Amino acid sequence: MAAERGQLAVNSAPFQVCDLVSEVAGLFREQKWAVSRVITVSPPLADSRIVSDRTLAGRVLSNMLKNALEASLPGETVAVSTLAVEDGIEVRVSNPQVMPEAVRRQVFQRSFSTKGEGRGLGTYGMRLLAERFLEGRVGFESLPGRGTTFWVRLPRALKAQP
Repeated sequence: MAAERGQLAVNSAPFQVCDLVSEVAGLFREQKWAVSRVITVSPPLADSRIVSDRTLAGRVLSNMLKNALEASLPGETVAVSTLAVEDGIEVRVSNPQVMPEAVRRQVFQRSFSTKGEGRGLGTYGMRLLAERFLEGRVGFESLPGRGTTFWVRLPRALKAQP
């Protein structure tokens, strides 16, 4: 609610995105509902340091990973990779499942969910936090033969406090 009202405090400090990725992946590997899925993490970048809000970035990444795991079937792999891009760092979370067109059109809408009543804030919250508070961008692609990949691009340093 505070995020929607623009009243969320941003606490920026330097951190390594690859460390955050490893930490979140490790936490999810321990969840009972994720045990039958495989999480792979690409080798860390030499420099994934950004100056941003680690907690908010962790929430975005957690939502990306949780959604990918929930969409995957037992035995499938969810891959997490981190890339240097011209304006910052990009984290990609991929799974082999493909979203139907109707789902793709609504995926970032508040309260939209394919998982039942009382859900639907994950992808909406990812975009809200990343774009409004972390000065980043969130997107996805979902294609037959390639699966679904969500990504978040975060700048190397925040320019202004919201």
